[in-house]
Amino acid sequence: MRTGLACAAVPLLIGLCVTLLPAQSLRLSPVSVAVDVPAAGSSQVEFVIYDFTGELDISLEDIPLTVAPETVSVNASARGSKVVLTLYGDSKRGLELGSETYCGYIRFLARTGGLVALGIKVRATVNHVVEDGPSPTIPLHLAAGIAASVAVATALLILRRRRSARTSA
Repeated sequence: MRTGLACAAVPLLIGLCVTLLPAQSLRLSPVSVAVDVPAAGSSQVEFVIYDFTGELDISLEDIPLTVAPETVSVNASARGSKVVLTLYGDSKRGLELGSETYCGYIRFLARTGGLVALGIKVRATVNHVVEDGPSPTIPLHLAAGIAASVAVATALLILRRRRSARTSA
């Protein structure tokens, strides 16, 4: 009899414990961003956080720039909580990266009670722009198109001159 009661009590206790724990989730918008960041300046990116209350640790992955703030407090609301991040160019860190496009992530780690509970990575394309740096290079497909056009024009010019030379002779 005691074994039967114990077996019945265990699922009941587990159910009570599970319902007492707060269910946390984390959603944010947008799911990807593209931003131009001047080397000697900064740019801002805005996110809206949904369904989460607590602290978010924010960092960059595969993007050698600086983001601020590194930690924000968020309170869940029906409309979401707006978070504005600032990305700083390389001159803030004393680096000289030059004009470059970085494809990486903005990482949001959700902390509750001092522990990381959830994490989301947002795909980020960051164009680091140096104002007085070298001009950007021509993309390969554009250079190939220009070269092909010049080759066709040259071939047509040569054929035209040969035809006119034959008709004059």
